[in-house]
Order: sequence, then structure tokens, then C-alpha cells
Amino acid sequence: MPIMLEQDTENKTLEIFYPIAVGESDKQYYLKPAAMFNYMQDIAAKGINHYDPRYCWDELYKKGRGWFLTRYRVEFDEYPIHVSEIRMVTESRGCHRMNAYRDFEAYDNATGRRLMRGGSSWLIVDLADKSILNIHQEYPDFPLYEKREDDLSLNKIRSFEEPDSQKMFHVRYDDLDINNHVNNTVYITWAMEALDYDFRASHILKSIDLNFKHEVGYGEDILSQVKYDRGNLVTEHIVKNARTGDELCIMRAEYVKK
Repeated sequence: MPIMLEQDTENKTLEIFYPIAVGESDKQYYLKPAAMFNYMQDIAAKGINHYDPRYCWDELYKKGRGWFLTRYRVEFDEYPIHVSEIRMVTESRGCHRMNAYRDFEAYDNATGRRLMRGGSSWLIVDLADKSILNIHQEYPDFPLYEKREDDLSLNKIRSFEEPDSQKMFHVRYDDLDINNHVNNTVYITWAMEALDYDFRASHILKSIDLNFKHEVGYGEDILSQVKYDRGNLVTEHIVKNARTGDELCIMRAEYVKK
């Protein structure tokens, strides 16, 4: 079911247009994955403020709380290539106990063709003790989640033991977000960078599942591991803290050949 802006009477949906900068496309003019997820993160933040400023990032931060993304599921109808402007739409789907849910759709603004749809789940966390709040108990006015037949499944991803390859990174100042932890789009970049050049250059994303498990801060070393299923055009990824061994993010991606 497409996100219907004209039927919104409660500010649950928001539409924003994102012109694509030169640096957001790769050498073949495909949109870089991190760019798409940056748009999604941006409209998610603006979408919750649009719905009700009481739940926005700044208001939660004043109370020592913050929104944390836990899962993504994104399916591409057409992976963006030679697109000059993205029309992004988001819908706040309400909450169920600890989780709040948000949907996304992206369109090529020049042609009107839908490029992708996505679903996500979020937590509100106490920044001091890292405890997870029961959203409906803390905010009784927050709408309740109602499942739809065509909802995307936010899949739990399994880990693996033996990677086919891995790559090291170091957390930079510019990797941090407003919560002073690594921004979620950086994990996606780390995961994708562990793929070999020839595979990246000859395949485009069909779908992607992401589970965010732990936060990480400035100065840590990061190990990005990948396992290939080349026959089914699937890759599995683990991004972990190299010092502690904690798994920070697990990702599964499906591809089609270019």
C-alpha cells in the first residue's frame, strides 16, 4: 500500500525532495547506498517533529533520551541511476511496546517511478543508563501500531563464524552523530566497503536487511566482515568492535547483476 499523503489528517506522513549532489553518485552514476540511507534518516528525524514536536530528537535529548534505530528492511523496485532528485515520503506507523515503526518510499522525481520502499523500527533509550523505554507507557498519546497486509518484515539476521574477507576501519570524529555515537549510515558504508571491487562494480542492490545491535564511539577500531553466497547473489555482513569483539551491526543484502 503506497504512502498516501492526501489522506493524512494527523501529520503522520511527510514528503521531502532531495537533490542528488555529484558526490552522492558512484562512477557509473548509481546513487551510493549511504546517500539513500542518509535521506531516510533525515526525513525520519523531520517526520517525527512534523508529527508531534514532543517526540522530536531535541526534546528527547533535553530529557536525557534519544531515538535509536534497530532494524531496516529496504526493497528496491529500481536501483537509482541517473536520478537528479529523489522524492522521499515517510509515514509514522505508531508503536508497540518498546518499538516505534516508520515506513519509507522513494521516487524519481523526474519520472514519478517508485525506486524503493522500506520499513524500520526504533527505540527510545535513556542516554545515561542505556535502558529502553516502553514508549506507550511513557507517552500514552503516541499512536499504536496497526499491522497491514503488505508490511515489510523486519527480519532478524543470523550471524556467521568464518568470513570470506574483512577490512579494518577507525572511528573518526565525522562518523559521529548528535548522540555522540557512530551514525547508522556509517555502518552501512563499512559493511559495503568489505566487498571486493569487482563485485561492487558489477552488481546493484535488490534488498537489504540491517540489524543494529550496539553503539560505538570515537577512536575505536572497527572490523567489517563479509561472507558471499555468489550463486544466489547474497552477501552477509558483520560490523564489530575490533577491541571488544561486540557485534555492532549485522546486514544481509541481495543483488542483481548490472
